[in-house]
Amino acid sequence: MKTLILGGTRFIGPVLVKELLARGHEVAVLNRGLTEATLPAEVQRLCADRNDPASMREALAGRSFDAVLDLSGYTADQVQAALEALAGRVGHYLFTSSTAVYYGSAIYPIREHDRLMPDERGGSYGWNKVRAERLLAHWSQNTGMPFTVIRPAYVYGPGNSNLGREPSYFYRQEQRRPLLLPTRGIPLAHLVHVQDLAQLFAQCLGNPRSYGQAYNGVGPDYASLRGWFQSMAEAVGVEPTIVNVPDDLTPMMRSFPYQTRRCVLYSFDKAVRDLDYRPRYDTRAGIADSYAWYKQALSGTFTWDLTEDEAILAEMRKRELL
Repeated sequence: MKTLILGGTRFIGPVLVKELLARGHEVAVLNRGLTEATLPAEVQRLCADRNDPASMREALAGRSFDAVLDLSGYTADQVQAALEALAGRVGHYLFTSSTAVYYGSAIYPIREHDRLMPDERGGSYGWNKVRAERLLAHWSQNTGMPFTVIRPAYVYGPGNSNLGREPSYFYRQEQRRPLLLPTRGIPLAHLVHVQDLAQLFAQCLGNPRSYGQAYNGVGPDYASLRGWFQSMAEAVGVEPTIVNVPDDLTPMMRSFPYQTRRCVLYSFDKAVRDLDYRPRYDTRAGIADSYAWYKQALSGTFTWDLTEDEAILAEMRKRELL
Protein backbone atom coordinates (compact mmCIF):
# COMPACT_ATOMS: atom_id res chain seq x y z
CA MET A 1 0.00 0.00 0.00
CA LYS A 2 1.33 3.43 -0.96
CA THR A 3 1.03 5.56 2.18
CA LEU A 4 1.71 9.22 2.97
CA ILE A 5 2.28 10.47 6.51
CA LEU A 6 1.67 14.16 7.10
CA GLY A 7 4.21 14.91 9.82
CA GLY A 8 6.29 11.83 10.41
CA THR A 9 9.42 13.11 12.14
CA ARG A 10 8.36 13.70 15.76
CA PHE A 11 7.56 11.02 18.35
CA ILE A 12 4.58 9.18 16.84
CA GLY A 13 5.80 9.63 13.26
CA PRO A 14 9.00 7.55 13.30
CA VAL A 15 7.26 4.74 15.22
CA LEU A 16 4.42 4.71 12.70
CA VAL A 17 6.91 4.72 9.80
CA LYS A 18 8.55 1.57 11.17
CA GLU A 19 5.19 -0.09 11.77
CA LEU A 20 4.06 0.55 8.20
CA LEU A 21 7.35 -0.56 6.65
CA ALA A 22 7.17 -3.78 8.66
CA ARG A 23 3.72 -4.38 7.15
CA GLY A 24 5.05 -3.90 3.63
CA HIS A 25 3.87 -0.36 2.92
CA GLU A 26 5.62 2.07 0.61
CA VAL A 27 5.97 5.14 2.83
CA ALA A 28 6.41 8.87 2.15
CA VAL A 29 6.42 11.66 4.73
CA LEU A 30 5.55 15.32 4.24
CA ASN A 31 6.57 18.06 6.65
CA ARG A 32 8.41 21.35 6.74
CA GLY A 33 11.78 19.64 7.02
CA LEU A 34 12.66 21.56 10.19
CA THR A 35 12.81 18.64 12.62
CA GLU A 36 15.83 16.39 12.43
CA ALA A 37 14.86 12.74 12.21
CA THR A 38 16.63 9.62 11.05
CA LEU A 39 14.20 7.68 8.88
CA PRO A 40 14.90 4.53 6.85
CA ALA A 41 16.45 5.23 3.45
CA GLU A 42 13.43 3.86 1.59
CA VAL A 43 11.13 6.55 3.03
CA GLN A 44 10.46 9.35 0.55
CA ARG A 45 10.76 12.87 2.02
CA LEU A 46 8.48 15.66 0.79
CA CYS A 47 8.63 19.24 2.01
CA ALA A 48 5.72 21.66 2.44
CA ASP A 49 4.15 23.94 5.04
CA ARG A 50 0.69 22.88 6.25
CA ASN A 51 -0.22 26.57 6.64
CA ASP A 52 0.70 27.37 3.01
CA PRO A 53 -1.81 25.77 0.60
CA ALA A 54 0.34 26.68 -2.40
CA SER A 55 3.33 24.77 -1.03
CA MET A 56 1.07 21.77 -0.32
CA ARG A 57 -0.23 21.79 -3.88
CA GLU A 58 3.29 22.04 -5.28
CA ALA A 59 4.70 19.22 -3.13
CA LEU A 60 1.80 16.86 -3.86
CA ALA A 61 1.13 17.69 -7.51
CA GLY A 62 0.62 14.54 -9.57
CA ARG A 63 1.01 12.21 -6.60
CA SER A 64 -1.58 9.73 -5.41
CA PHE A 65 -1.74 7.53 -2.33
CA ASP A 66 -3.74 4.57 -1.15
CA ALA A 67 -3.82 6.14 2.29
CA VAL A 68 -2.91 9.40 4.02
CA LEU A 69 -2.20 9.40 7.76
CA ASP A 70 -2.51 12.94 9.05
CA LEU A 71 -0.47 13.35 12.24
CA SER A 72 0.09 17.10 12.00
CA GLY A 73 -3.34 18.59 11.28
CA TYR A 74 -4.48 20.84 14.12
CA THR A 75 -7.01 23.06 12.35
CA ALA A 76 -9.72 22.71 9.76
CA ASP A 77 -7.77 25.01 7.42
CA GLN A 78 -4.73 22.72 7.54
CA VAL A 79 -6.85 19.67 6.79
CA GLN A 80 -8.64 21.44 3.96
CA ALA A 81 -5.33 22.44 2.36
CA ALA A 82 -4.22 18.80 2.38
CA LEU A 83 -7.55 17.55 1.00
CA GLU A 84 -7.52 20.09 -1.81
CA ALA A 85 -3.90 19.35 -2.69
CA LEU A 86 -4.74 15.64 -3.00
CA ALA A 87 -8.31 15.91 -4.30
CA GLY A 88 -9.35 12.68 -6.02
CA ARG A 89 -5.98 11.02 -5.34
CA VAL A 90 -6.45 9.53 -1.88
CA GLY A 91 -7.89 6.09 -1.20
CA HIS A 92 -8.36 6.55 2.57
CA TYR A 93 -7.68 9.53 4.87
CA LEU A 94 -6.87 8.91 8.55
CA PHE A 95 -6.95 11.96 10.80
CA THR A 96 -5.30 12.25 14.21
CA SER A 97 -7.78 14.01 16.46
CA SER A 98 -7.71 13.89 20.27
CA THR A 99 -9.78 12.81 23.25
CA ALA A 100 -9.82 16.55 23.99
CA VAL A 101 -12.78 16.75 21.57
CA TYR A 102 -15.15 15.26 24.15
CA TYR A 103 -17.49 17.52 26.08
CA GLY A 104 -16.90 15.52 29.25
CA SER A 105 -18.96 13.09 31.24
CA ALA A 106 -19.57 11.94 34.81
CA ILE A 107 -20.12 8.39 33.52
CA TYR A 108 -17.11 6.41 32.33
CA PRO A 109 -15.68 5.17 30.08
CA ILE A 110 -16.32 7.78 27.41
CA ARG A 111 -17.28 6.19 24.08
CA GLU A 112 -16.84 7.47 20.55
CA HIS A 113 -20.51 8.38 20.15
CA ASP A 114 -20.56 10.56 23.28
CA ARG A 115 -21.05 14.31 23.05
CA LEU A 116 -18.29 16.45 21.55
CA MET A 117 -17.41 20.01 22.49
CA PRO A 118 -20.04 22.41 21.13
CA ASP A 119 -17.72 25.44 20.97
CA GLU A 120 -14.30 26.67 22.04
CA ARG A 121 -15.15 27.40 25.68
CA GLY A 122 -13.61 24.06 26.63
CA GLY A 123 -10.32 24.97 24.92
CA SER A 124 -9.22 25.96 21.45
CA TYR A 125 -7.16 22.80 20.88
CA GLY A 126 -10.11 20.44 21.27
CA TRP A 127 -12.50 22.74 19.42
CA ASN A 128 -10.13 23.02 16.44
CA LYS A 129 -9.94 19.23 16.31
CA VAL A 130 -13.76 19.02 16.35
CA ARG A 131 -13.95 21.45 13.44
CA ALA A 132 -11.32 19.49 11.52
CA GLU A 133 -13.26 16.25 12.07
CA ARG A 134 -16.44 17.88 10.79
CA LEU A 135 -14.69 19.25 7.71
CA LEU A 136 -13.29 15.82 6.91
CA ALA A 137 -16.70 14.16 7.28
CA HIS A 138 -18.27 16.80 5.02
CA TRP A 139 -15.53 16.33 2.39
CA SER A 140 -16.04 12.57 2.49
CA GLN A 141 -19.78 12.95 2.08
CA ASN A 142 -19.32 15.17 -0.97
CA THR A 143 -16.51 13.20 -2.65
CA GLY A 144 -16.96 9.61 -1.46
CA MET A 145 -13.40 9.50 -0.07
CA PRO A 146 -13.29 7.13 2.94
CA PHE A 147 -12.00 8.59 6.19
CA THR A 148 -11.25 7.47 9.74
CA VAL A 149 -10.61 9.49 12.89
CA ILE A 150 -8.26 8.36 15.67
CA ARG A 151 -8.62 10.14 19.03
CA PRO A 152 -5.51 9.47 21.16
CA ALA A 153 -5.40 10.16 24.87
CA TYR A 154 -2.03 10.94 26.53
CA VAL A 155 0.64 9.32 24.35
CA TYR A 156 3.83 8.17 26.03
CA GLY A 157 6.80 5.94 25.31
CA PRO A 158 10.24 5.99 23.67
CA GLY A 159 11.01 9.18 21.78
CA ASN A 160 8.46 11.34 23.61
CA SER A 161 9.06 14.89 22.40
CA ASN A 162 6.98 16.31 25.25
CA LEU A 163 9.88 16.31 27.70
CA GLY A 164 7.72 17.66 30.51
CA ARG A 165 5.94 14.34 30.74
CA GLU A 166 7.75 11.15 31.71
CA PRO A 167 11.30 12.39 30.86
CA SER A 168 11.08 15.21 33.41
CA TYR A 169 9.80 12.79 36.05
CA PHE A 170 12.49 10.22 35.32
CA TYR A 171 14.97 13.07 35.79
CA ARG A 172 13.42 14.09 39.12
CA GLN A 173 13.66 10.55 40.41
CA GLU A 174 17.21 9.96 39.25
CA GLN A 175 18.11 13.18 41.08
CA ARG A 176 16.10 12.01 44.14
CA ARG A 177 13.87 15.04 43.88
CA PRO A 178 10.37 15.06 45.42
CA LEU A 179 7.44 14.48 43.09
CA LEU A 180 4.75 17.12 43.53
CA LEU A 181 1.30 15.59 43.32
CA PRO A 182 -1.91 17.65 42.99
CA THR A 183 -5.35 16.55 44.18
CA ARG A 184 -3.73 13.76 46.27
CA GLY A 185 -3.21 11.79 43.06
CA ILE A 186 -6.80 10.57 42.98
CA PRO A 187 -7.90 11.38 39.38
CA LEU A 188 -7.59 8.50 36.93
CA ALA A 189 -5.94 9.08 33.57
CA HIS A 190 -5.93 7.02 30.40
CA LEU A 191 -2.72 6.78 28.42
CA VAL A 192 -1.52 4.95 25.33
CA HIS A 193 1.94 3.66 24.47
CA VAL A 194 3.18 5.04 21.17
CA GLN A 195 3.65 1.58 19.64
CA ASP A 196 0.09 0.62 20.49
CA LEU A 197 -1.13 3.81 18.83
CA ALA A 198 0.89 2.97 15.70
CA GLN A 199 -0.74 -0.46 15.67
CA LEU A 200 -4.19 1.16 15.86
CA PHE A 201 -3.47 3.37 12.85
CA ALA A 202 -2.11 0.48 10.83
CA GLN A 203 -5.07 -1.76 11.64
CA CYS A 204 -7.40 0.78 9.99
CA LEU A 205 -5.67 0.61 6.61
CA GLY A 206 -7.44 -1.55 4.07
CA ASN A 207 -10.23 -2.21 6.57
CA PRO A 208 -13.64 -1.01 5.31
CA ARG A 209 -15.06 -1.39 8.83
CA SER A 210 -13.03 1.70 9.80
CA TYR A 211 -14.52 3.91 7.08
CA GLY A 212 -16.51 6.82 8.48
CA GLN A 213 -15.65 5.83 12.06
CA ALA A 214 -13.85 7.37 15.02
CA TYR A 215 -11.78 5.36 17.50
CA ASN A 216 -10.36 6.18 20.91
CA GLY A 217 -6.60 5.61 20.94
CA VAL A 218 -5.97 4.35 24.48
CA GLY A 219 -4.15 1.63 26.35
CA PRO A 220 -5.51 -1.40 28.21
CA ASP A 221 -5.58 0.03 31.75
CA TYR A 222 -6.11 3.19 33.76
CA ALA A 223 -3.68 4.82 36.16
CA SER A 224 -4.27 7.27 38.96
CA LEU A 225 -1.77 10.11 39.06
CA ARG A 226 -0.27 8.49 42.15
CA GLY A 227 -0.07 5.14 40.38
CA TRP A 228 1.57 6.81 37.36
CA PHE A 229 4.24 8.39 39.58
CA GLN A 230 4.80 5.14 41.44
CA SER A 231 5.17 3.22 38.17
CA MET A 232 7.85 5.64 37.01
CA ALA A 233 9.69 5.29 40.32
CA GLU A 234 9.49 1.50 40.02
CA ALA A 235 11.05 1.69 36.55
CA VAL A 236 13.86 3.92 37.83
CA GLY A 237 14.37 1.64 40.82
CA VAL A 238 13.86 4.19 43.59
CA GLU A 239 11.39 4.76 46.39
CA PRO A 240 9.59 7.98 45.43
CA THR A 241 9.17 10.96 47.73
CA ILE A 242 5.67 12.10 46.87
CA VAL A 243 4.49 15.47 48.18
CA ASN A 244 0.76 16.20 48.19
CA VAL A 245 0.33 19.80 47.11
CA PRO A 246 -2.50 21.68 48.87
CA ASP A 247 -5.40 22.51 46.59
CA ASP A 248 -4.88 26.26 46.90
CA LEU A 249 -1.30 25.87 45.62
CA THR A 250 -2.11 23.76 42.57
CA PRO A 251 -2.49 26.88 40.37
CA MET A 252 1.28 27.29 40.85
CA MET A 253 1.77 23.98 38.99
CA ARG A 254 1.43 25.70 35.64
CA SER A 255 3.59 23.19 33.78
CA PHE A 256 2.02 20.05 35.28
CA PRO A 257 1.39 17.92 32.17
CA TYR A 258 -1.62 15.82 33.20
CA GLN A 259 -5.30 16.35 33.89
CA THR A 260 -5.92 17.20 37.54
CA ARG A 261 -9.57 18.25 37.71
CA ARG A 262 -11.38 15.07 36.68
CA CYS A 263 -10.95 11.51 35.55
CA VAL A 264 -10.37 10.89 31.85
CA LEU A 265 -11.26 7.30 30.93
CA TYR A 266 -12.18 6.05 27.47
CA SER A 267 -13.50 2.84 25.97
CA PHE A 268 -11.58 1.02 23.24
CA ASP A 269 -14.17 -1.73 22.75
CA LYS A 270 -15.01 -0.39 19.30
CA ALA A 271 -11.39 -0.65 18.14
CA VAL A 272 -11.20 -4.23 19.42
CA ARG A 273 -14.42 -5.13 17.60
CA ASP A 274 -13.73 -3.41 14.27
CA LEU A 275 -9.95 -3.49 14.05
CA ASP A 276 -8.83 -6.41 16.22
CA TYR A 277 -6.83 -3.86 18.20
CA ARG A 278 -4.69 -5.61 20.82
CA PRO A 279 -2.67 -3.14 22.93
CA ARG A 280 0.58 -4.72 24.12
CA TYR A 281 1.64 -2.28 26.83
CA ASP A 282 -0.05 -1.90 30.19
CA THR A 283 1.16 0.95 32.39
CA ARG A 284 4.04 -0.87 34.08
CA ALA A 285 5.38 -2.46 30.89
CA GLY A 286 5.00 0.78 28.96
CA ILE A 287 6.77 2.89 31.55
CA ALA A 288 9.61 0.35 31.76
CA ASP A 289 9.99 0.59 27.98
CA SER A 290 9.93 4.39 28.14
CA TYR A 291 12.58 4.46 30.86
CA ALA A 292 14.83 2.09 28.91
CA TRP A 293 14.77 4.63 26.05
CA TYR A 294 15.39 7.51 28.47
CA LYS A 295 18.43 5.75 29.95
CA GLN A 296 19.88 5.15 26.50
CA ALA A 297 19.05 8.47 24.86
CA LEU A 298 18.80 11.13 27.59
CA SER A 299 20.04 10.09 31.02
CA GLY A 300 23.29 11.81 31.98
CA THR A 301 22.78 14.84 29.73
CA PHE A 302 19.11 15.74 30.26
CA THR A 303 18.14 18.42 32.77
CA TRP A 304 14.85 20.00 33.76
CA ASP A 305 14.14 23.41 35.27
CA LEU A 306 12.75 22.80 38.78
CA THR A 307 12.13 26.46 39.66
CA GLU A 308 8.40 25.87 39.80
CA ASP A 309 8.82 22.87 42.10
CA GLU A 310 11.11 24.84 44.40
CA ALA A 311 8.65 27.74 44.70
CA ILE A 312 5.86 25.38 45.77
CA LEU A 313 8.08 23.51 48.21
CA ALA A 314 9.25 26.84 49.70
CA GLU A 315 5.66 27.92 50.28
CA MET A 316 4.83 24.58 51.90
CA ARG A 317 7.85 24.91 54.22
CA LYS A 318 6.72 28.42 55.09
CA ARG A 319 3.38 26.94 56.13
CA GLU A 320 5.20 24.19 58.03
CA LEU A 321 3.61 21.53 55.83
CA LEU A 322 6.96 19.82 55.22
